[in-house]
Amino acid sequence: MNQKNITVKYIKSLGKEKSEANFDLLEKLYEEEFPIEIKREIVSSIGRQSNKSRVHDFIEKHAFQKSTYMELVYQMYRTTLYNYKSFEFKDLADRIEAFYNNEIIKKMKEFYFYDKKIYRTKKIDKIENPTVLVGDSAITLKKLPNECIQLIFTSPPYYNARQYSDYHSYNDYLQKMKEVLLECNRVLEDGRFIVINVSPVITKRPGREFESIRYPIHFDFHKLLTESGFSFIDEIIWIKPQYCVPNRNGGYEQTGKPLSYKPNCITESLLVYRKNANFLLDENIKKYPNKKNIDTEIDATNCWYINPKSDKNHPAVFPEELCRRVIKYYSFENDVVLDPFAGSGTFGRVAIKEHRVPVLCEINEDYVKTIIKGGNYDIRN
Repeated sequence: MNQKNITVKYIKSLGKEKSEANFDLLEKLYEEEFPIEIKREIVSSIGRQSNKSRVHDFIEKHAFQKSTYMELVYQMYRTTLYNYKSFEFKDLADRIEAFYNNEIIKKMKEFYFYDKKIYRTKKIDKIENPTVLVGDSAITLKKLPNECIQLIFTSPPYYNARQYSDYHSYNDYLQKMKEVLLECNRVLEDGRFIVINVSPVITKRPGREFESIRYPIHFDFHKLLTESGFSFIDEIIWIKPQYCVPNRNGGYEQTGKPLSYKPNCITESLLVYRKNANFLLDENIKKYPNKKNIDTEIDATNCWYINPKSDKNHPAVFPEELCRRVIKYYSFENDVVLDPFAGSGTFGRVAIKEHRVPVLCEINEDYVKTIIKGGNYDIRN
């Protein structure tokens, strides 16, 4: 048979028509050289055949070969899951899982055996009114019930870069952030998003003879988030005009010497993570009316050009436009949204405008007063 006639559509037709002759042909085609998408469909079509003993033997023969691409192994493993009630296939699935010790295979198993009724029938305590939790967010978040929040967006305090964020050490700072993230995971609904706005921070030099330290906070937050029960989804780059950021080119411009170059930092990261859940995002979306956003504008890339905002009462204020976009893309109307490091409350004000119910955590009493002025909040001390 001419290889040009072997298409994914043709292979699917062989899989739908279950017969020993088709099984023979599929096995023969598997041994030939084809693009991976066709090989994958061959494995899938073999898995749909009626002769399960032959299906088992095919997987047994090929699943453990070093030359087998992992994409094909996943398809073979998928077949074992669909036949898991059979002892032979269960044993085969378990051996494939043990042989590869692969994170995708483990996730496939978790997804396949998760009972979606658990999520669909779960009752969640609804927070009805805008709320401010006054105090340390690692403690005040404990006052919230499980899974009562549909979106979290925050900018954690920068490590010792501001007067309001002083920690004994960087490890102390990271440990504190993890305590808050673990509580965030508890209060966030399964499968929903947490978005963290962070950027590298440089500490001031103790003296001219000492070197400053630049901390890659956005890299370290990945470890904190994954250990706290979240999975990475995206990184959005917030890009600011160059005139809005401190100039770091001075040394190089003055001397022109290599090694002294320092670029002006016009970006911050928005780390988008999803709370671990053994079901697709579709399950979250199905809970809402089938209604699209009225706003037809869309940010087609992960680069958002937004001017920063300054405030005499707070050194690092969220731009309202940044909050609006996060709320628009990662929540529905009437959702409860949380900022565990609320500062002067910009996120809360935008949330109310966008018909969400904000929950804000703030330890600084001056900032709490500013928040209260901007909306009708329930206060919890």
